[in-house]
Amino acid sequence: MEDEASRNYSRKLLAYSLIINILFAFIACYAMWHWQNLRVQINRLSDSYRKLEQELNLTRTQMEYYKKQAEYYSSLISSGAATTGIIGHASIPIVAVRAIQKGFTIQYEGVVMTVDVELREGKGRILVNTIPKIGIDVQTSVVTAVKVAENITGISLGKTDVVLTIKASREVNIVDGPSAGGAITVALIAAIRGEKINKTVYMTGTINNDGSIGPVGGVAEKALAAAANGSKVFLVPKGQSRIVIYVPRESHPFPGLTIIRYEKKIVSLQDYLRKAGYSIAVKEVGSIKDAYAEFTG
Repeated sequence: MEDEASRNYSRKLLAYSLIINILFAFIACYAMWHWQNLRVQINRLSDSYRKLEQELNLTRTQMEYYKKQAEYYSSLISSGAATTGIIGHASIPIVAVRAIQKGFTIQYEGVVMTVDVELREGKGRILVNTIPKIGIDVQTSVVTAVKVAENITGISLGKTDVVLTIKASREVNIVDGPSAGGAITVALIAAIRGEKINKTVYMTGTINNDGSIGPVGGVAEKALAAAANGSKVFLVPKGQSRIVIYVPRESHPFPGLTIIRYEKKIVSLQDYLRKAGYSIAVKEVGSIKDAYAEFTG
């Protein structure tokens, strides 16, 4: 009887032990699954924060530009003092940033387009055309560019229609139209003077009513697009030859848990392009006169 009781006790103990082990294994699996999900969510939040910061930087530069131009908008309209119109043409490459929707996040990519500037005898109108459909706002920039080009050349476009055609390889949604203002102004001056533009020089920067070049966002993305398209010189506004990049850093607070955070790092744009495999000179320009000299020198 004692042997039978002992065996029954052993069986019960083994059963309890098996149940407890299965329970602990289930809890461990659940905890591991929970930690994996938590890691994925933390990584997604970190990446989303980085993308949101990029978007805010782009928006901030545009809002600052529009605010400044609105203050002087009434003074940026051609006076119409010219007696005859001007005939001219110039073409220049421009770079911009397009938004790409991927799931719940937005990514940014540089894109290269071409701007054709045609001057015709007319009534001082500014006509903007895009081929194909391009979501880009350059109207304010072109009005400013016309005023600056008149000041630089000393020639009024009051009797000249400015026809601007922006060409892209496909339909794109551009998020920073004002950043093409500097390049458009260069093309306008070249069209008035009948001078040629060096197509290996690319530029990003807004145009201000005093002829200065204003800051922009997405410099790294634009520079990469320009370099990939054969640019040898890339012009940026003063102070923007050094850029902010985001470097992924892994941390392991618990066994089996990996968290990726993106840390800011300031680097030289020229070194950044070199590491990407491109040999291109990056130069800062503070005024449209400096930029024009690079394009025509």
